[in-house]
Amino acid sequence: MGKTIALQLADAGAHVLAIARNEERLHELSKVHENIQVCACDVCDYVAMQESIVEAVTRNGKFDGAVHAAGISFPTPLRRYDEEKARRMMDVSFWAGAKLVQMLSKKKYTNAGSSFVMFSSCAAHRGAGGMFAYAAAKAASKNAVASLAREICKNGSRINSVSPGCVRTEMVQQEMEAGLDYTAIEQRHLLGLGKPQDVSSMVLFLLSDEAHWITGTDFIIDGGYMLGDA
Repeated sequence: MGKTIALQLADAGAHVLAIARNEERLHELSKVHENIQVCACDVCDYVAMQESIVEAVTRNGKFDGAVHAAGISFPTPLRRYDEEKARRMMDVSFWAGAKLVQMLSKKKYTNAGSSFVMFSSCAAHRGAGGMFAYAAAKAASKNAVASLAREICKNGSRINSVSPGCVRTEMVQQEMEAGLDYTAIEQRHLLGLGKPQDVSSMVLFLLSDEAHWITGTDFIIDGGYMLGDA
C-alpha cells in the first residue's frame, strides 16, 4: 500500500521520499517516477531516517506531510508467543511512526498546515485470536493520533489514522497463490477483499487541503469486515 500511495502522490505532482528496507524494490520504484526519492533503511534506524529527511529537505524543500505505513505481523498465541517478535511489531508499527511524527513536526523540516497519516488496522478494533501483540501495536497507533493531534495543531498541522481490512497486497496475493486459504476472511468482508487503491484514496484525501478540518480521527476502510458477523 505504501508503494501505491507513493506513486499516486508523485503522479499528483508531489516530491516523495519513500523509505523501506528492500533496496532493490526501492530502486525499481525510483525508476518509475522522477518525483520519487528513495532511502533504503529500517524505519527503526532513527539516525538513518533523520539523515534521509535532511537530504530530502535540502533537495526539495520542507515536507507538507508524511505517511507511516510500515508494519509487520506475526502470530502471538498467549501461551507460546515470541517476545522478541512481539516487541518488533510494536517498534515497527507504532514507535517508528511516533518518531517520524516527532522528527517532522519540527519547523525546520515541515511546513505549517502539514498532515500526517498513521496506518492502524481493523485488528485495533477487533483483534483475532492469537494476534494480541499485532492488535495492540495497531491500537497504539489508532489511539495515539487523538493525543498527537492536540500537540501539533498550533500551526494548523493535523494527524489521522486509517484502519484497513484485508487488502490484496503483493504479500497476500503470494500467500493465496501458495495455497493459503483466505476464504473465511474474504467472506467476512461484505464487499470482498480490498485493493491498495481502496485505502490509498483515503490517505491522499487526508493528506490534501480538502481534509484541512479533520484531525485526531481513525477511518475504517474494511469493505464491511467489521459488520461481517452481524
